[in-house]
Amino acid sequence: MSAVRRNAEAAARIVVDGGAVYTRTSGDPFFFTSGWASPIFVDVKRLISLPDARDRLMTISLETIEQVIGSRTFDVVVGCELAGVPFATMIADRLRLRLVVVRKQGKGFGRLAQFEGTFEPGARALLVDDLATDGFSKTSFKSALERAEAAVVASFVLLHYAIFPAAPKIISLLTLADVIAVAESQRYIDARALEEVKSCLEDAPRWSRRNGGIATMPPSFG
Repeated sequence: MSAVRRNAEAAARIVVDGGAVYTRTSGDPFFFTSGWASPIFVDVKRLISLPDARDRLMTISLETIEQVIGSRTFDVVVGCELAGVPFATMIADRLRLRLVVVRKQGKGFGRLAQFEGTFEPGARALLVDDLATDGFSKTSFKSALERAEAAVVASFVLLHYAIFPAAPKIISLLTLADVIAVAESQRYIDARALEEVKSCLEDAPRWSRRNGGIATMPPSFG
């Protein structure tokens, strides 16, 4: 087993043990911003309140970043407003690198109107968020960085759902499938919920459409 796979399994255990996994098998499902419906939601940001969990997650996140792209390929860490900021802060602090926050909307004027903090044109940026469902908010943040003349090396999230179509390339510590595998082995999810979650994993667009969500990405997100 590769180090990346070992890190994914370890991270999944931290997520499950931290009580960050929620399911809905009756009533309305979870709806994400772009309109996808899902029977499961993983609240990764909950783990910032658990010192041991967040410390371990950051250690293995840095190991994965080093293995996949190398920590010397970027010189500024950019946290996505709002949930990505604490994780970006911890990564930047451990690497002793510049930290910047990218806002959802601009505030002020000039090249850095959409940012808190500063970086020079040509800065090599690692974009960091807590999770990605379909990944298109990361596309928007990446575009903001490029308009500000940064070179975006990669986007990194702790959790990538990796079940919705046409998602952009994102580096992740673990995927939803990793979380479900651990949750099933630990009997964290009851049988009914597990059946629904696996059905969604097999064909997320179909599950979403059947439960009141979208089946394809809206043109405005493309």
